[in-house]
Amino acid sequence: MSVTALVGLNCAVAAITAAGAAYFARVRMPRPPVGRYEPPDVAVLIAVVVAAPLVYVAMPRTAVAVVFGLVLCVALQFTLAPLTGGGRAWVAASAAAAATAGCAFADLPAAVTALTDVLLAIAVVGVASMWVQSGMRSVHAAWFAAMLACYDLVATALTSVMDRFAEQAMGLPFAPLLAVTQGDPPVALGLGDLLLLALFPLVATKAFGRTAGLLAAGVGLAVSGGVSLLFGLGVLSGAFPLLTALGPLIVLQHVVWVRARRGERTVAEWRAGTPRAAVADTTAEPDPALLRALAPDDGDVRHEERAEGDWLAVLDGRVVGGGESPGRARRDARLRGCDAVPVVRQN
Repeated sequence: MSVTALVGLNCAVAAITAAGAAYFARVRMPRPPVGRYEPPDVAVLIAVVVAAPLVYVAMPRTAVAVVFGLVLCVALQFTLAPLTGGGRAWVAASAAAAATAGCAFADLPAAVTALTDVLLAIAVVGVASMWVQSGMRSVHAAWFAAMLACYDLVATALTSVMDRFAEQAMGLPFAPLLAVTQGDPPVALGLGDLLLLALFPLVATKAFGRTAGLLAAGVGLAVSGGVSLLFGLGVLSGAFPLLTALGPLIVLQHVVWVRARRGERTVAEWRAGTPRAAVADTTAEPDPALLRALAPDDGDVRHEERAEGDWLAVLDGRVVGGGESPGRARRDARLRGCDAVPVVRQN
């Protein structure tokens, strides 16, 4: 197996991880109307991941390419939409998909692989950021990683499911594989591996802070690099269940950080820049500024008007909005002229 190709694969993983962190920090994605993440949501994600390879192996190659093409086109559009606007994002996504399909019809395998890798990288950045910004917590990511670790062991090491899936998808336009070479064996990384490598650093950053995010990224790259080194030395020669090695380390990081921080930040607290220690320290005295904000006053939102269970949008110790849900509280704050992102608390 080519050492150069292995180095190139890990450089691509590092670049995607860095791009995901930059996108996550600078782009606020519209939250889909799915409420908040619960354990059943994670179970659905796992079920889709488990069933997808089995379904795709039974499908004709052309149908597989069409399905993957539609999925990547949609993912590319919602990733670019916050940057370019929805209409321009659809134009760009459609043009990229058409170019990739055109290269496939023209029998340009190198161009197909390169374009597919770019589309896949952009899609992973967008999907990971959307999941985290729409409420995925560290505990959800840890469960996701644990289940995928078990599944990858069975599908890759104990059965031939992933081998047959890779044989079916390799070389197709829009294949869910970050491929550097398509030899035997190919130098490639599966979509599930890539998604988890990009996802958990974002989850850790949101939940516990920048240090946790950097550590998560470092652990992921170390696992990927270590496996690549074993391939380069000839210790490994076939498909390797990367998530089986990465998953337990993600679970371990989650447990350590939750115990160290005594909880994790919400998306609203992350956006407001609230330190994790301040969020988690339930034994400390209440924030005086928050107490002043909750006290009756003559401000924009009167305390007597707030029903039990209302949510309050608080900025710099002052209530700037209120509503029956966090979203309505933030919307009320915007309508009252608050341009900053307030902290949302339940009354």
